[in-house]
Amino acid sequence: MKQQTQQSYYRRISRVIAEILADPSAPHTVDSLAAVALLSPFHFHRIYRALTGEGIAETVRRLRLAQAARHLAQGVGPVTEIALDAGYDSPQAFARAFREFTGVSPSDYQTRHGEIAASPAIEIVTIAPFEALCLRHVGPIASIGLTYRKLNALLRGQVTFADPPAQIGVSLGDPEGSDFVYRAGLAATPPVKPIEGVDVLKLEGGLYASHRLVGPYALIAPTFQALFGQWLPQSGFEPDNRPALEVYHTRSAVGDRPVNITDLLIPIREI
Repeated sequence: MKQQTQQSYYRRISRVIAEILADPSAPHTVDSLAAVALLSPFHFHRIYRALTGEGIAETVRRLRLAQAARHLAQGVGPVTEIALDAGYDSPQAFARAFREFTGVSPSDYQTRHGEIAASPAIEIVTIAPFEALCLRHVGPIASIGLTYRKLNALLRGQVTFADPPAQIGVSLGDPEGSDFVYRAGLAATPPVKPIEGVDVLKLEGGLYASHRLVGPYALIAPTFQALFGQWLPQSGFEPDNRPALEVYHTRSAVGDRPVNITDLLIPIREI
């Protein structure tokens, strides 16, 4: 696939994810979403799976459960209503799906989210300056995975990384605000030669509050929100004018189920 064609497909798939994210509970179908991507349904589904690594039904399910997690964290309505909005006919079916998605029940998730806000496991760390090869993300945060895939495609065969490479998210601003900027990055050892379409970002490091999140990536945004909104004002620190970081570790198995491990780092300074 030519790079120009591939980038066009990434943009189309990003529009599809934005369409699902705008109303996860809507009756999305392959035909309706193929129309958003301006592709035939047959080719659309194949291209979508190739670029995202999952099928349409899996994406819809994941975004519905991610929305449910946000609603549970925010206390938006009873669990029965949240379950119906997520497309489940009963709280029991929703609870099973939610446990499979997050590793905990809806009630346990609400409890843990409250604990994160009130007394999270935080480690104060100092990070040395480093460089990362980055690609700016365009689109909803739910499609950030596409940007990482695009970055890997651009770097394939041009850069040698450790195995596995250190995958790092670099963000500034509020994810729900107009000032939000997110870059998908891979830590690199300098000197790094320029690569077309990829920025070499020099990060100054410094003091960070680090929280380890064990669970799906969809929980990153609500966890950051709890840390910034409730832990930070009581911490004795204030946010510094540096990017927040997401450091992605290799998946680890808990029982028979693989889980994602992500370190969330907030730039801080003493008041």
